[in-house]
Amino acid sequence: MKYIYIFLIIILSVSSLFSQKYEIKIKVKGISSGNVYLGNYYRENQYVIDTVEINKKGVAVFSGNKKLDGGVYLIMFPDRDMGYFELLISDDQEFTIETDTLQFYQKNILAKGSVANTEFFVFNKQLREFGEKLYYLQANAKKHSANKDSIQSIRKRIDELVKQREEYIETSVNKSENNTFKAVVNLMREAKIPEFNISETVTNKDSLKRIKQFKFYKNHYWDFVDFSDSTVLRTKIFEPKLKRYLTKLIMQNPDTILKEANVLIEKTKGNNQMYRFMVEYMLGFTDMSKLMGMDKVFVETAKQYHLKGLATWADSSRLSKIKSSVEKLEPNLVGKKAPNLQRLESIDYKYYTLYDIKSEYTIIAFWEPHCGHCKKEIPKLYKVYESLKLKGISVQVMSVYTQVDRKPWEEFIEEKEMTDWLNVYDKYQNTNFRKLYNIYATPSIYLLDKNKKIIGKKLGADQVEKFILNIDRMKKGEKPIH
Repeated sequence: MKYIYIFLIIILSVSSLFSQKYEIKIKVKGISSGNVYLGNYYRENQYVIDTVEINKKGVAVFSGNKKLDGGVYLIMFPDRDMGYFELLISDDQEFTIETDTLQFYQKNILAKGSVANTEFFVFNKQLREFGEKLYYLQANAKKHSANKDSIQSIRKRIDELVKQREEYIETSVNKSENNTFKAVVNLMREAKIPEFNISETVTNKDSLKRIKQFKFYKNHYWDFVDFSDSTVLRTKIFEPKLKRYLTKLIMQNPDTILKEANVLIEKTKGNNQMYRFMVEYMLGFTDMSKLMGMDKVFVETAKQYHLKGLATWADSSRLSKIKSSVEKLEPNLVGKKAPNLQRLESIDYKYYTLYDIKSEYTIIAFWEPHCGHCKKEIPKLYKVYESLKLKGISVQVMSVYTQVDRKPWEEFIEEKEMTDWLNVYDKYQNTNFRKLYNIYATPSIYLLDKNKKIIGKKLGADQVEKFILNIDRMKKGEKPIH
């Protein structure tokens, strides 16, 4: 009996092993040759993961010995005019998809052996119908924009249709027993904003109401998203939703973004794919944002996860590059006190130190005369400097030549008559300014306040004057210049 029991365990284990596979048959009436591609969504892109040739029976069979990760996948055709259609990969990964048209695949599409795809296709068909009706109404609204009565009637119908769509999405989720379907469709849901009854006696009643609505919307933005389910990564909805939250719904300063990011990353604990995605997404947020000062998000994310050994997927080479980038960026982050530059020799052979400059604003401009961009930007910056002084702004410029050959430097300064600011250079290259200020391209312009704290970096010459004037305006309680 003992040996029979062991034999049964082995048989069951082997059977379980071989059941962990996928086999997806695709048959589209009208296609009987050529290649068909299986792809999926990841982030905001589409990726091909498998290619098969249609057999003589007009069927394409995608198969593999390892189950696919759940999410929204695509069946794509080499002819762009033929387009693609979407399907759902859930737990049931042995099924057949049939459709009978080359132009509107999902209007007449059938799933055999997949309850999840049956639900998914019906759901998509209904959403398309809502979309077509909304498009028609919106086009009508544009057509009758001069008729107030017609516009009011059309807008009422649009509101009703939007409400019906929202109710349909909610009902579809509640009726479904498939977790993959629920995860995908829940991404489309948004919390219902309640009516906020504000007394008529309250000043700025409408503004207060909008603020309350916005706060509610922001606080409930993620109500229906499960961060422990990596299914959401393989959709075209999740990343735009995340991007909108981080760039539109929260304050655009690095400390706020880091705080919110850490909350979201914490939600992913327990799912390695989601955790990795969120950590890497925040590491790259600086490039996505393009806002000045956001390199702090890169630095702090790298320090908190990668450099503490928590990003276990990153190999030693990548970690070394990340560490190097942190070392370049951390000393010159916006909000930090600028690294001091000591004993820089001026064009008239005197010595100056950055911290000895007494001014409301200090501009540090790193440049060299053989740089084509510098030839345009630095004379332009000199005019900005003169303009600010004429406006009564307390400002000084430390114009730092990044090379050591004096002759071309002196000739350029004389030619452009830039003698009224502080022209200096690091004669013996002792200050380590390239590393401290991340100077690997010129020109590079920093703006410091009176305490030598960095308040602007990598600015263009045109930006400097507006930047300083706006700070002064805000100090006076005036609106900034746009």
